[in-house]
Amino acid sequence: MGIVVEARHLALEERVALKFLLPNVMANPEAPERFLREARAAAKIKSEHVARVSDVGTLESGAPYMVMEFLEGSDLSRLVHEKGPLPVPDAVDYLIQGCEAIAEAHSHGIVHRDLKPANLFLTRRRDGSPLVKVLDFGISKRMGPGVENLTKTSAAMGSALYMSPEQMQETRAVDHRTDIYALGVALFELLTGTLPFMAETLPQLCAAILTGTPRPLRQFRPDAPEQLAAVVARAYERDRALRYQSVGELVVALAPYAPPRSYMVIERVARMCGVEPPALARISSPPEVSGSSPPGALPSAGARASQGVPGVSAMA
Repeated sequence: MGIVVEARHLALEERVALKFLLPNVMANPEAPERFLREARAAAKIKSEHVARVSDVGTLESGAPYMVMEFLEGSDLSRLVHEKGPLPVPDAVDYLIQGCEAIAEAHSHGIVHRDLKPANLFLTRRRDGSPLVKVLDFGISKRMGPGVENLTKTSAAMGSALYMSPEQMQETRAVDHRTDIYALGVALFELLTGTLPFMAETLPQLCAAILTGTPRPLRQFRPDAPEQLAAVVARAYERDRALRYQSVGELVVALAPYAPPRSYMVIERVARMCGVEPPALARISSPPEVSGSSPPGALPSAGARASQGVPGVSAMA
């Protein structure tokens, strides 16, 4: 739907990312409004875990653009593809960081609806510590009365492999719990390198998600703690009433498997969602994970440039 290129702000003398709509997409009258909705959603969320939007504008052709912070690093989909399944503490930490952005989005009535490892971008803070940014609010939805829904019910929005059953059946019916489902599927992939539901065709995939039995996480990652596998499975329960009802509940459930660097984030997310934070001081270390895992090393600076899309992933 869009493309992102690296640019330099001449007045501020800094690198930025410019995001444009592709010309063929402009034929859809809904596309410019959806594009601006992404910018508004990202600007409303002040979390460090969302790529900052500093400006929007319109080209002479009438096509909109937005100016965003430039990011160096790699999305988590590419990281798993290159490195293999991530160590449990890293996978849990990266997902919890993304949850902080989603918790704030939900507090504003914004549902992302396209969460997946490709939209979780791993970069570094100035001190070298890992920082995950949630990308691409292009199909996000504002919840509540009086909010116009620009998404047609018949449109297959989002990425099918991560779509909740309710989103697959009726996009108008989704609420914040569709994001919790996608976060569960994303964590499954970070831990295993595969997905709970796989199929050769889209109709078969839809049938599997709606009526099939998910593949067990420990079938692909036998060293993963059994209780962690249960937490992940609950996040993507078919019945949304059986899922965690907020990202706060999800991060609290993940706390025993998170590294110490996640603890402050867990407490913030829990409080934001009105959930009692866990007694993290009592968790001296996460449960032991037997076996070995590929290193979850951060991508080196400049690695993103080799992907051909500096900054933020292009919209599907």
